[in-house]
Amino acid sequence: MMTLARAFAEGRSGNLDGLRLMLAAAVVVSHAWPLALGPGTAEPLAGLTGHALGGWAVGLFFFLSGLLVTASAERRTARAFWAARMRRIVPGLGAALLVTLGLAYASGATAGLAEAAAWVLRALTLVSIEHRLTGAFAANPYPLVLNGPLWSLFHEVAAYALCFAFVALGGTRRPFAVAALLTLSTLAALLADALPGRIGTFAPLFAAFALGMAAHIFRARLPLSPVLALAALPLVAVAPWPLAIAALAYAALTLALRAPAPPLPGDISYGVYIYGWPVAQTIVHLLPGIGPVALAALSLAATLPLAIASWHLVERPALPRRAVTV
Repeated sequence: MMTLARAFAEGRSGNLDGLRLMLAAAVVVSHAWPLALGPGTAEPLAGLTGHALGGWAVGLFFFLSGLLVTASAERRTARAFWAARMRRIVPGLGAALLVTLGLAYASGATAGLAEAAAWVLRALTLVSIEHRLTGAFAANPYPLVLNGPLWSLFHEVAAYALCFAFVALGGTRRPFAVAALLTLSTLAALLADALPGRIGTFAPLFAAFALGMAAHIFRARLPLSPVLALAALPLVAVAPWPLAIAALAYAALTLALRAPAPPLPGDISYGVYIYGWPVAQTIVHLLPGIGPVALAALSLAATLPLAIASWHLVERPALPRRAVTV
């Protein structure tokens, strides 16, 4: 039987680049609705499953990060681990912030140099991202917000920190510790609405990340069965978030690793994710009244070249020659 460990041993981990690209594209599509019609507009799947298409995609991103970053944490020192993580995030983000700022001023932003510099620094450090800039996209249905999806990067880095601590303390070698991690993260996700601020936002994301960690730890015993994947899919619509994201992650992982690897111009999912929103805002600025379906299609078409350029000119050159691109 095909297992996760066997799929990786056969070199199929590259298939996950295609899956991540699909997830990034799903985020762009999902955001087309509020960007075209205004904040609060229901995004695709929100009414059917309780979570928008973009929400499911971000959850799966965190699952895949847990799967891949745990492997990175096991083979690296703390210094090497964090250097690898920052090389993967910061260069591409820095370039995207400058492009976003340029698009914002082209749309009529009136912010002064101090406000713009503060916006870039806050976004680059991830500590306190400010999404708004005075006058940017002011006439759009979703005004002033430059790059909404960046909110998730802070939570991604927080998950990295918990993951590395768990690995450093020997948790991956102790089944009881793994069970405790899954139990506590699941409970936190179920109680997320009662948790304060960023903790409440982080809890369901880390539950998905912890599932990815467990998938890596038990990879030799995790079968990739299409029958099980199909049987699990109905849970997505009816189960609580931790079980639903586990079912969806298992189905997506099985499909991605058993299918042929798609030909891709690099690992461009990150670029699609961080450029999709400002590109869509610019399209709405140039084409007032555009509908969400047309916006989704045009946003993807315009974002892909930027993502490809970002990978080849910024992200890939910043990585060590043999780096795993997670």
